[in-house]
Amino acid sequence: EFQKKYSSPNTMLVRSPYASLVLILLLTSSSGLSPSSSAYYRSNFPLSTFGSATQDSTVSGRLLHPSFVECGSLLIPNVVAGTINWGESSPSVESYPSGAFFDVAERYSTSPMVALGMGWGTTEELFKGSASSCTVGTKFTPTPWRKKPSDVVEAALRSRDRLGVDKIPLYSIHMPDLFDNGLDEVYWDGMVECVERGIVENVGVSNYGSTLLRRAHGYFRERGVDLAANQIHYSLLYNGKSEECRKTAAELGVTTFGYQGLAMGLLTGSYNKYYIMKHLSSYGLTAADGYRLADVDAAMPTKYKKNGRSFLETRDLQKYAATSGVDALVAEMVKVGVKHGKTVAQVAVNYCVCKGVVPIVGCSTLQQFHSNLGGGGGGGFDE
Repeated sequence: EFQKKYSSPNTMLVRSPYASLVLILLLTSSSGLSPSSSAYYRSNFPLSTFGSATQDSTVSGRLLHPSFVECGSLLIPNVVAGTINWGESSPSVESYPSGAFFDVAERYSTSPMVALGMGWGTTEELFKGSASSCTVGTKFTPTPWRKKPSDVVEAALRSRDRLGVDKIPLYSIHMPDLFDNGLDEVYWDGMVECVERGIVENVGVSNYGSTLLRRAHGYFRERGVDLAANQIHYSLLYNGKSEECRKTAAELGVTTFGYQGLAMGLLTGSYNKYYIMKHLSSYGLTAADGYRLADVDAAMPTKYKKNGRSFLETRDLQKYAATSGVDALVAEMVKVGVKHGKTVAQVAVNYCVCKGVVPIVGCSTLQQFHSNLGGGGGGGFDE
């Protein structure tokens, strides 16, 4: 009911000047494999008693262990780290636990020159020399001037060199052919060639809807290649068409990765905490309702963090949080978090996990990384 009443993130994304800029930029501008033993992961990622995905026909990715899923030939944690906002001050890859999975792309850059269509690949370069301790999935960016299968192969070779691996664990197409030039199949041919030449271990796609996902899956299958993953926008605030896509992926045996699981911070409580704390009785969060003030306070961050966001983007998020009614949803998430000893952000992450989606959660500090992992684990979470 809260989703029906309050979810309208498209409005915020369309209004955001930053989002528009990102779209413009997208248009213009050691093997590395994870160890195959689930025991290896158990030793590096301790389990919690929070909710986890269940095995049924609607869950994407075969659950091998309460905290890990299969993605093609890979065994990965069910919560992975996003790097789109990484910069030169981000923690070194070596400081993360062994076995972590990182979502990267050739167009992700630590350089401000990316705004001019330059500086691609610098985030990939951060992983060079760390192939034995983590798994990296990177992405090919379609552009108007990339029109041949060989363009995909050449881009994959460059990414492989920047990552410092013999074979890219997961290589995905960042988005469909936005220019409607019939290039989707051209890119698929390039991905098949990458597999046949041993450049890539697993292939994936990103931002594919159900119809295109079925087409891609059938195309790859005819060429003898398994489609391992589809990466989509998925969160507690945004799961309408995404939910349909997730079910299609599950039917096809394709693992679904979900980005924006925290809705750009809206589902952390950071933009609504002040208001909620002033009106606890309105949300049923008082001592009379069975909630301690300290527990409610601990479930939400002290204040929002910009995490590299522009002034305009931050302003849009603040305005959306104040006018969309998302505070009522966050208040309900606080109740779930207090019950399980978790934060609102971990509740948001766990929602994705319970749906069988592997959330890609941005983290600019090690503390955030470990906190995100707290959203996975085993146990029951029906709220």
